[in-house]
Amino acid sequence: MSKAVCYFGSYDPDYARNRIIVKGLKANGVKVYQCQASGLIFSRYLKLLKYFIKYKDQYHAIIVGFPGHYDVPLAFILGKLFGKKTFYDIFTSTYETYVLDREVIKKDSFRSRFFYFIDWLGLKLADYVIIDTLAHGRFYDKLYGLNSKKQILIYVGSDIDYFYPRKLKEETDVLFYGSYQPLQGADVIIKTASLLPNVKFKMIGKGQTRANCEALAKKLRLANVEFINWLPLEKLAQEISKSKVALGIFGSSIKTSLVIPNKIYDYLAMGKLVITANTQASKELLKSGINAVLIPTGDFSVLAGEIDELLRNSALRQKIADNGYVLLRSELKPNLVISDLISKIDER
Repeated sequence: MSKAVCYFGSYDPDYARNRIIVKGLKANGVKVYQCQASGLIFSRYLKLLKYFIKYKDQYHAIIVGFPGHYDVPLAFILGKLFGKKTFYDIFTSTYETYVLDREVIKKDSFRSRFFYFIDWLGLKLADYVIIDTLAHGRFYDKLYGLNSKKQILIYVGSDIDYFYPRKLKEETDVLFYGSYQPLQGADVIIKTASLLPNVKFKMIGKGQTRANCEALAKKLRLANVEFINWLPLEKLAQEISKSKVALGIFGSSIKTSLVIPNKIYDYLAMGKLVITANTQASKELLKSGINAVLIPTGDFSVLAGEIDELLRNSALRQKIADNGYVLLRSELKPNLVISDLISKIDER
């Protein structure tokens, strides 16, 4: 029987992380049964249980997709009952997101302790935990005691069916897209734009800090910044293609230092020059001046200087962008990023 997995939980099948892992599995000849359900936990568990039982003899392993923090206990029980290994893609923990990054929940509150417990429990129960960077793995080891031997590294990668080089006129000088969470440091980009009044910035997305960013742009009387809401993937890819410089993350939260977000991989996949923060995570893949440009976190004056130089020097910009594209195509396509996961599924 060929390899097969049950992709399990209340995960979002359209979210890039899940979409890329599923595509990577299929590209490696793994059949994927998507056992997905939404709703309140009791009704969701019943739906998941019904689907799992229906195809229980077909798959070798269970992969809990993101977000699946509350689904790991059920996956663990089913795995033990039917002899299936359980893989948990934590991607980002609830405690880390809501307490440490967004700071919408107080550190010593009941909710923060509950989130910490849910994260710890999922990491404890899973046979293997999928992480997105080595830096994140070390963080989870320190915060939750996650043994490195349980960790499987899957870099986010890019969905190259959507994100690939296009021959479109570069109309935008600088582009950013993202969820406007604190880790993004979108305010740093607005401050950068104030130093480059003749450079056109396009900001795509919505989220927690967008209103503050728009207010700051208004306060600084910036006429060179355009804010756009989320776009469908094809239109987003077109906008990226029309840009000369693509921006990553510049926030000061702990999470900034632990992740390489989707956008970085998408920019690389489209052959665009990437500028992002110099962090322990970004340095796992990126080399400043070689395949990207890395700057001190939150330093908008340095960011402005780099943007100005790279817009003036198209040859250097293209050289670095080309190297980034080679990195993506040689190491970070969906079929490549999951190699460690495939080997663990094969283990008996």
